[in-house]
Amino acid sequence: MKLFLDENVAKSIYEKLVNEGFDVKSVSELKLIGSKDIELLRLASEEKRIFVTHDKDFINIAYIKNLKHSGIIILKFKLQISNEIFSSLLWLLKSDIKLKLENNLAILSETEVKIYNVSSLD
Repeated sequence: MKLFLDENVAKSIYEKLVNEGFDVKSVSELKLIGSKDIELLRLASEEKRIFVTHDKDFINIAYIKNLKHSGIIILKFKLQISNEIFSSLLWLLKSDIKLKLENNLAILSETEVKIYNVSSLD
């Protein structure tokens, strides 16, 4: 699975995902800090990468008509504890739910994951 991490996702999560064998790129690694959200999503989509972020603005971006993407995971955690976020994200990426991520919007929290088929919301 190919992932693209926003600049607000901790470097330790990036490193742990790489160690788990995921194909991961990050905004920080590519020196794209401060880029527009839509541009980052476009870059992720070009490489068929799921975009992972804490930024809830991507919920609105996902609803823009005709904006194609390869999937978005919003990390919605009350406490920004990297180990807990990583554990939940790893569970999601290794579970059967991962089959529903492509081209959809997922909101992952401490207690649940919700998947939205954005294309069906038009």
